[in-house]
Amino acid sequence: MNQQQFDSIENTLTQIRLQVYAGNTNEMTINNYLNNIERCRSFYPLLHFFEVSLRNAIDKALTDCSNGQEWMDILPLDSKSKLRIFNANQTIKLHRHYVLRYAFPNCPKYLRTAKNMQKRFENFRILRNRISHCERINHFKNLTILHTELLESIGWIEKEVADLASKMDSVQTSLNFRINL
Repeated sequence: MNQQQFDSIENTLTQIRLQVYAGNTNEMTINNYLNNIERCRSFYPLLHFFEVSLRNAIDKALTDCSNGQEWMDILPLDSKSKLRIFNANQTIKLHRHYVLRYAFPNCPKYLRTAKNMQKRFENFRILRNRISHCERINHFKNLTILHTELLESIGWIEKEVADLASKMDSVQTSLNFRINL
């Protein structure tokens, strides 16, 4: 890659965006940038399966805890609805362990706590948001751990979906991605 090619790329993508990928050469900088794109791309299917499975599992668990009623029906916030939300919250608090067990039937009991899940899922949220906003992830030291935990968490919800996600999984390959410029 000659300097003119690099300058054209940098002019279009901006120096500010590329500076976090800076390498010893222009080729290394562009390779770091492309590597980040590849890593983001490889996580997308797993994040998709996790997000959709999680939303649906929580919806099913909350519906079950609200005695089969659509728990979303209580959202209009008149005084009667506020009371219903309060009562639903109390019911959910009483059945928190049931909700976690129901939403994550394949999760080992020692890991199935709100604290453990919140910490793990917050890491997924951060990764997802960085990927969705075209931000850098290749500086994350824990991508391999996030990858493993993401697949494992999908399996906690539904093993068949985890198997499906595994068929699309290319994260390990993306961690070694390099392109000759």
